[in-house]
Amino acid sequence: MMPTLQDGNMLVVNKVSYQVGDLNRFDVVVFHANKKEDYVKRIIGLPGDHIEYKHDKLYVNGQFVDEPYLETYKKEIDGRQLTGDFKLEELTKEKSVPPGYIFVVGDNRLGSWDSRHFGFVKADTVVGKVDLRYWPIQEVQTNFSKG
Repeated sequence: MMPTLQDGNMLVVNKVSYQVGDLNRFDVVVFHANKKEDYVKRIIGLPGDHIEYKHDKLYVNGQFVDEPYLETYKKEIDGRQLTGDFKLEELTKEKSVPPGYIFVVGDNRLGSWDSRHFGFVKADTVVGKVDLRYWPIQEVQTNFSKG
């Protein structure tokens, strides 16, 4: 999830009030990737969504959707494309995110292992939403949807 989150960041994950029905686009969530590991990724696609990236821009159901949280990272890569072009059906053979699933992507698009590689994530494997980064103290943050 770099640059948004770094190895060693300490996080508060809302496990209590965050239910499957509360999943929102751009939430940063923790989910069970397998029996031994949890992953932290950003929700890009919700059930019923068609996802496409063209020329480093996100389109959901054919409409451009801004991703302000990536602006700092885009500046760091000096004009290179951050997110490779794809359509959901090219990666998953599905035209839209199925009911009960989400599509997640890491902010470090060039090096993230995410739904582009392993497919959809079952919504009921979501542990919770990252509500707060409290360490390191100089990087305290509560809103991960904005830049």
